[in-house]
Amino acid sequence: MFTAVVRITGAGRLEDFRERLRWLMVRDEDAEDYTEHHGEGGLEYRFEPKKGIPFPAFTEASIDFPELRVEAEWERDGVRGRAIIESGKLVQDERGEPGMPGVEVEVAEDGRLVLGLAVKEEMGYAVTSDRQTYFRHRGGELELVPPEEADEALEEVAFAFVDEWIWYDEQDAPVERARYAEYGYPVRGANVKSEKMPLLRGRGMRYSSLEPSAVPAREAILERWLSQA
Repeated sequence: MFTAVVRITGAGRLEDFRERLRWLMVRDEDAEDYTEHHGEGGLEYRFEPKKGIPFPAFTEASIDFPELRVEAEWERDGVRGRAIIESGKLVQDERGEPGMPGVEVEVAEDGRLVLGLAVKEEMGYAVTSDRQTYFRHRGGELELVPPEEADEALEEVAFAFVDEWIWYDEQDAPVERARYAEYGYPVRGANVKSEKMPLLRGRGMRYSSLEPSAVPAREAILERWLSQA
């Protein structure tokens, strides 16, 4: 079960925001169905998403309305999350996802995926724009695992990360391709989902939710895998 509510509040042009968002959603082939439940002093949109909350449309609409605050709350299979968008930037992203891997994502100014990293306990997945690897990190030793040799536990870490953050050139993904063309980014082997770009831009093109315990694995990947490209 996946439900989401997005609220727009503030002393500003709510009706103009509503019309701008409607214009963007109509033209987005990947937009989810929603219902409107507006009240005095605010707008409210409710979703039962099949793919994800349409952050790009809300983010783009908020650029022209800096006086308004966009707040999204969602629940997926008992897991809750919350995000706040202001002036076209994702300024807060909170997720309560016990058991999910910690992640780190860095993107170059031209949209190239420098590093995507997911770590859970002693295992993980790393990906750049042109290569990928699974790995285990035990007792200070890094073991790289080719994709064809990854077991179910490794794949679970990778799939959870990819589902939220990554799309590949081998996918059809017409909406992602269109958005990358708008950004002026070339499409490479692995790419960050466009809905994550506002979060990255608001944090210097780098985001990390890694726990301190995952730092040794990260350093090993940087030194013994990424540097050997």
